[in-house]
Amino acid sequence: MDIHIIQQTDSLWIPVAEYAGTCSWGAGVRMAAVMREGSFNDWERIFIAAENGIFMGFCALKNPPSIVAEYVPWIQWVFVDEKYRGQRLSQKLLEVVAEYANKLGYDRIFLSTWHKGLYEKYGFVKICEKEMRENYYESIYEKKI
Repeated sequence: MDIHIIQQTDSLWIPVAEYAGTCSWGAGVRMAAVMREGSFNDWERIFIAAENGIFMGFCALKNPPSIVAEYVPWIQWVFVDEKYRGQRLSQKLLEVVAEYANKLGYDRIFLSTWHKGLYEKYGFVKICEKEMRENYYESIYEKKI
């Protein structure tokens, strides 16, 4: 299994957007739409876990939504296909994201979730809660890299 770091000019961009748009998780549709919009900046990337041409999971490293603008760089859309869960793919994706962010000069990475106990095992620490949209709160997590 390999983790590919892709940007808008890569040949995998459209196939990954198509995969995300049809995956079992609704947020994949949003990621696919953002990928198709082409609004990624020069350092933002998609990370895709794949083996023998089969996509297994993905995430993105981006600028955060404006409501959490101070938390840069922001990990978004962490997803592993149900068929491949239990193989530590999320951990592998997050490790590659951390390495990439560190090469960019960042000393920490951020994400948000409503899940409890999911990201702590990967070294993330809850730093606060934010209202992400009206009456919907998520915990903000940080990992020093």
